[in-house]
Formats: sequence, C-alpha cells, structure tokens
Amino acid sequence: MRVLLTEMRRGEAKWVAGLMGAIGCYYFLSESPAQSDWIGWWTQTSLRVQLFAVIVMGSLMSSAAAWAAGRAHRHQVRIWADTTARSGWTQSLVLWLAAWLWSLIAYGVLTTVAFARTAQVSETGGPVWTPLLLGASMLALQTGVGVALGTALPSRVCAPFAGVLWYGLFVALPFVPTSPLNKLFPAIDEHWDTLFEPNTTRMLVAMAWCLALGLVLPALPALRRSATVRPRPLPLVALGLVALTAGGALVAFRTPVPDSYWAVRKAQPSQAACATSGRTTACLWPEDRHLLPRAEAAVRHVDTGLGTLSGLNRGYYATGLELPRGHTAELPLTSPDMSEEELTDAMFTASLPQPPPECEPHLLKETGGYPETFLFEAVVRHRLGAPVEYYGDDFGAALERVTTAPRTEQDRWIEASAGHIRACRPVPALPPAPRARP
Repeated sequence: MRVLLTEMRRGEAKWVAGLMGAIGCYYFLSESPAQSDWIGWWTQTSLRVQLFAVIVMGSLMSSAAAWAAGRAHRHQVRIWADTTARSGWTQSLVLWLAAWLWSLIAYGVLTTVAFARTAQVSETGGPVWTPLLLGASMLALQTGVGVALGTALPSRVCAPFAGVLWYGLFVALPFVPTSPLNKLFPAIDEHWDTLFEPNTTRMLVAMAWCLALGLVLPALPALRRSATVRPRPLPLVALGLVALTAGGALVAFRTPVPDSYWAVRKAQPSQAACATSGRTTACLWPEDRHLLPRAEAAVRHVDTGLGTLSGLNRGYYATGLELPRGHTAELPLTSPDMSEEELTDAMFTASLPQPPPECEPHLLKETGGYPETFLFEAVVRHRLGAPVEYYGDDFGAALERVTTAPRTEQDRWIEASAGHIRACRPVPALPPAPRARP
C-alpha cells in the first residue's frame, strides 16, 4: 500500500487526471439545458459521461501510464527493479492501479457534476450506474494497455503513441459499425432518451472482459524478464480464460437490427403521464413527468387553436409509446428540457395528417407547383397563429383564398383535405378568391 500511495503521489498520472477533470467539468457545465440532449435524462447523462471518459480521458491516461511504465528504463534503474522481491507483474500492477485510481477520482468528479445538472432539470428517476461501471472498466483496460506498451517499449515516443492509438481506434470504429471491435472496445455514442435502458447482462460481460484483459496485459512484458520477476502462470491463465470467455460471449451476442447492441427497449408503462384539454391529449413517458406542466400549457394552446376541427390528430404520444387507434401521432421529445413553445410547435406539427408512405406528392398549380401538404400545413398554422413559411406570391395568394373564406367554409376545406391527404387523394378545390373591392 505504501508503494502504491508513493506512486500515486509522485507519478505523472495525477497531473493528467487533474487536467481531464478540469476540462470535463467545463464541458459538462458549459452546455445549456435548453440546447442539450442529455441534461434531464439520467441514462443519457451516464452515457455522456462514459463517452467523454473513455474517448478523451482514457486515451490520455493510457499515455500517462505508458510514460510511468518507462520511467525505470529512462532513469536506468531497471536492473535494480529486477532484484526486488516483487514480480514484474506486481510492479506493473502498482503502476496500473495508481493511474487507474487517479482516473477514477476524476471520473467520479465528472459524474457528480453531470448528475447534479440533470437533477436540476428532473427530479423524476435517479442515476443509472451500469454505463458508468462499464466506462470505469474500460478505463482500466486502456490503462493496462498503456502500462504494457510502456514496459515492453520503454521509449519516449511510446507514451504519446498509446494515446493516439486509442483515440484513433475510437474515431475509426464508427466507420465499421458491424466490426466486433465495437463490442470489445465500447464507447457508447448513442441517443437513448427514456425509451431505452441499459442491457445489464451485456454490460456486465463487457466489464469482465475489460477488467480481466486490463489485468493480464501488464503481465505479458514480464514474461521476457528474468525468472525471479516472472509472474506465476496460474493466475495469469485464469484471468486469460475469463477474458477469452467474456470476449467470445460479446462477439457471439446478436441484436435485432436496428436496435442498439447495448440497450433494450423498455416495456410500455402501465400508466403514462398525460395532459388533456378539451379534445386534445399529450402523453409522455413516466420519466418525463418533469415536462408535464409545460405539456399541459401547450395542450391548452393547441386545443384552443384547433377548436372543434375534426380530421386532425388530437392525441400526441411521446416516441416509443404505443399509438391508440384514431387520429393520433408521435410526439418527438428532442430534449429533456423542451420549453412550452417548443412543445406547442411540436404538437402543431404532429396534428397534421400524413399521407401513406408510398403516396406520391400531389402538386397544386395554384401554389406555384408546391405539394398540397405545404398549403395544408400553412392553413392550419395560420389558424393556430403559428409562424407560416413563405413560398412566393402564388403560394401566398392560395393561402389567402383559404384563410379569408368564411369560418365554416375554412373548416369544411380543412376537414375534407385531412381525409384526402390520408387517403392519398388530391385536396378539394380551394375556396374562390375574394372579390376585389370596387
């Protein structure tokens, strides 16, 4: 223990861990909740911390471990190290553990900062630890590779090479998504929101693989040294079998496309969190209950604007929730901290009927050749008082023909057009143009 504490106090890893902790804190504190896709979702917060730790911090900590492992060679004291009572594996494990513990300290600070930011947005749910544990085991593997490289190739060039090797690996892996390396060296850069939860079994197997391999690798350079410092074969073989079994299981696991390898879909909630006003309803996942007051205000606004109109979608269900029969639509939650205005606009868009997937767009001559769905959306948005896209004078004239018609005629055209769009038929003729005043 004394040797470990001395290495932690005098080694280079503490400076790298401190730098990574400072950079990570700035990264997790600088992002705005309104523009973030993770502040407010506990699982996504865990993934974001894990991704930063593995790709950025892990790469640099691997370099720091390689530099520390080559210290005995640079200071020309390797021959003294070979005369100690500790085996070469034990010596390497001290370097590995010192660097890993410093990275875990920085990792804990970043996790605390990120979870604190999520707690400010959502009090629903709590921390999700499995992705973070996987990230910690991946840091152990990266540190082990650094120690092994620094011991086997004690050159000044080896240390930066270890970091570049890891960073280059994580940059290259997304270009080959079906490669087994994605399963063996996980850096989970995916968006799960509240629809998914970690695949605990696979993550635990991946943790066993990373930890076992991270312990085995520092022992390999010691096999070439003198008999007095060679590691004992039995624990080395046992750890090697654990790494081989866990790694083989990771490669053998299969996932239905396009589902994530590391996540599973949640079962439908027994009771969703819903906001209702008049004929309009919006339902969220239970974990999104912190958005319910804003959703209630948005539903009131949309219901007031749509009034008694029929034919439009009046039931909005967050992505992943089963859609009941009738005029319902998916409500995408792009951020865990969506504002009332953003939710209102998302409901406006979801209220529009959609043509069948195989339906070819019908171009409307009166609009200047734009699809009729463009005009329909503009009419509904005008009715709701929402911003309307401008596509030219012809389009504006066609829009005016509908919006200046009597209210009952507008309602008939909107309701009939909604049915025609769903049936992939051209919308009815536009109301006649208003007569010019004499």
